[in-house]
This record gives sequence, C-alpha cells and structure tokens, in this order.
Amino acid sequence: MPADTRLPTYFIGHGGVSILFKPGYGPVQDELRQIGREIHGLRPEAIVVISGHHQSEKPGVVEVNLKEPTKVWHDLGPSWKNTYPHVFEYEYPHQSSRALGEQVLQHLQDHGIRAEGVERDLDHGVWVPFKLMFPEGSPEELIGVPILQLSSFAGDDYAAHVELGRALARLPGRNLIVGSGMLCHNLRATRESTDLTVVKAIETAALQILETTPQTTQGLTEAFTQLPQRPDWPLAHPTVEHVLPLYVTLGAAEEIESVQGKEGLEDGEVETWNRNQYIVGQSYLSFRLGRAST
Repeated sequence: MPADTRLPTYFIGHGGVSILFKPGYGPVQDELRQIGREIHGLRPEAIVVISGHHQSEKPGVVEVNLKEPTKVWHDLGPSWKNTYPHVFEYEYPHQSSRALGEQVLQHLQDHGIRAEGVERDLDHGVWVPFKLMFPEGSPEELIGVPILQLSSFAGDDYAAHVELGRALARLPGRNLIVGSGMLCHNLRATRESTDLTVVKAIETAALQILETTPQTTQGLTEAFTQLPQRPDWPLAHPTVEHVLPLYVTLGAAEEIESVQGKEGLEDGEVETWNRNQYIVGQSYLSFRLGRAST
C-alpha cells in the first residue's frame, strides 16, 4: 500500500455509559464528536478496534470476533437496572464482517501471533464512544464501514501489545486501528474517593510524553512503557485491561512510521482530545498518532 494512503491510529478514552446522558459530560461528548468527524473524513474501509472490555482468557492468544451480524451488548453491572434502566434500551446500528474477521485472523497467524476466532457482540468499550463519535443519522454515521473487535492478550505484557499493533498496521487496505480504553481506570476510586491526585498525575505524565518526548513513535513507546514503573500505577490500574489498547495504538504508529520511511513524527501528527476532563479514577484522554489527511 502506498505510504500516502496509510491511515493514522487512535487511542480513545472511551468512558462508561454515563457519558451518554449524565450531566457534566458535554465537553467529553463534544471532543469525541470531533474525533468522529476527523475519522469520517479519512474514509476508512473498516475499523479494527481493541477494547478494554475484551481481554483474552487464554495466555498468549488474541481473540478475533467472527460474528456477523453483531448487536449491542449491554455489558453493564446489575446496579444499572435499578438506577438507570433506560441504558439497556440503547442501541447502535453498525455493520460487522465475518470475512474481515477471517482475513485479520489469518493475517495475525501469518505474522506469528496466536489468534483464534470467537463470536460475541459489541461491548460498551466500543458502542458507547462510537455512539458519540459516529451518531446514527448524522453526516458522520458509519455507513458501509464494518467494525471488527479484537481482544487484548491476557496478562500485562505491554511489549506483546505493541507487537500486536505493529502486525495490525500491516493489514492491506484502509483499515483504521483504534485502541479503546482508558489511561486511568479505577472504578473503586470513582465510587469511594474524592482525590484526583493519581488521575491528574498519570494524565500529566502522558501529556508530557506526547508533547515533549523526542518525537519518534519508538520514543513514545519507550516512554509509555516506563509508566507502569510508577509507584502510583497500581492506583491508576488495579487491573490493566483498560490500558492495554493504548500499547496497541503505539505499536500501530511505530509500524506506520516505519513503512513511511520517516525518522520522526512531524508537526500535526500528534493530536490530543479530552485533556483535563478526568474524574476521580478515570481519564478520558484520547490521542491520534499520524497525519489525519486523505
């Protein structure tokens, strides 16, 4: 594929179903819509997404969704039925593709990544942000663009997720690689604390990496790989499934830069959204790596 047709890659701070309707999330919604408008303008043929709500249970194996069609999976806790039962009525019309799933499955296997097919519906790590990014009936609605969901690996091997991203970025065609997770995800802190110290510190560190690290994708990966060494990391991620998609995005960006034969990221190839929109335990920071041009 010619270098000038290769798409950038995105990490989306997806949030929970609360961002669809609770007061105070207007700025988060607005910036997710900005991302959606930008992506729509790229005219992707498909979106391949790794969600913080699908982590493989098999060590060393990535799961590729082969189900067609897929529907919205209301993978929400039982308390929602008592407090906000209307969330179980949310739908998100979308297209899926078994053929694409089989292609990606074979592609990963050909690149030395153990992968298996599964059948599951679209979890809220995908349909919640996509409902805002590509609203039904809007000019940005995804018409004819299949959404394919993959799992992360079991465990916390960040380097393996970087390699997964690199492999996905080698897919032929205009496939957009998206990591949907959260830079900080501690729901217990959200429920029980009022202390913003950890989420603010983690987001500040991430922004510093994105804005001041020597601007090569390898430099970004190396810097982000140091974040789990921070003493406050376990407070940001009691479990790591929500941050693993970020490392897939970093790997995809490394491969894109390598294929383009560039020595670094140029002006306009790092963009951030939803800065400083965090709440206790949760960061909505999102970013793009690569140029958003058609």
